[in-house]
Amino acid sequence: MRRKNALVVGIANQESISAGIAKELSVNGYNIIPTYLNEKALPFVKEVTDQLGVDKLFPFKVGNDDQLQAIIDYLQSAGLRLDAFVHGIAFASEIKKDLHEVSWQSFKDSTRVSSFSMVEITGKLIAADVLNPGGSILTLSYIGSHLAVEGYNMMGPVKSILEALVRGLASELGGKGIRVNAISPGPVMTRAAGGIKGFSNLLEVSRNASPLSRTAELDDIGKLAFEVITNPSITGSVYLVDCGSSVTIRVPS
Repeated sequence: MRRKNALVVGIANQESISAGIAKELSVNGYNIIPTYLNEKALPFVKEVTDQLGVDKLFPFKVGNDDQLQAIIDYLQSAGLRLDAFVHGIAFASEIKKDLHEVSWQSFKDSTRVSSFSMVEITGKLIAADVLNPGGSILTLSYIGSHLAVEGYNMMGPVKSILEALVRGLASELGGKGIRVNAISPGPVMTRAAGGIKGFSNLLEVSRNASPLSRTAELDDIGKLAFEVITNPSITGSVYLVDCGSSVTIRVPS
């Protein structure tokens, strides 16, 4: 039986959500094709990928067409086709500013990297015919897409755009048998989260709101990601994995 292949864009280190997803896919027999942002990031990405037996990593920065083409060239030359594309990248240069203080240039850059890059990469993969019919595209959102979360600022609207793109792509690509979804974890202490003002307080609030009295861990997120990627009936949706914190109001006794 052919081993399935997953392109995973967004592994930063051991604590990143994309790392948890890559590990779960690997455990379930997927060949992981990972990217890294730059040479500075490479050692931290390799801490993840070395455990998965990955020996080939690809540099990729959003907007670098040559780097994306190198990934496609590799797939074609190796006779590999993708069964999954995990889009796990986000960027916001002015995340610590209030929304009304954010510049248009910063908002554009954040939207390009965090949202529209999913469309750009998908388009190139389809044009090169390296994404299998029946394949799955998965991205990462957050409850800030539809609730105003203190400290999340400009990323709330950007994630809202991302979720709209999930629905649009799912509608367009369904005829090709390609599914598009997002998972929306609760707060997870990643490197990116460290840039969010008051994030440790947000973790505590989410933990207290959860009926399970905890927040989701990388293993939880990885398991849901695998289900969404592999279930052939799921497309165009955003799935919560937050231990119930987003649907519960708990009043202290």
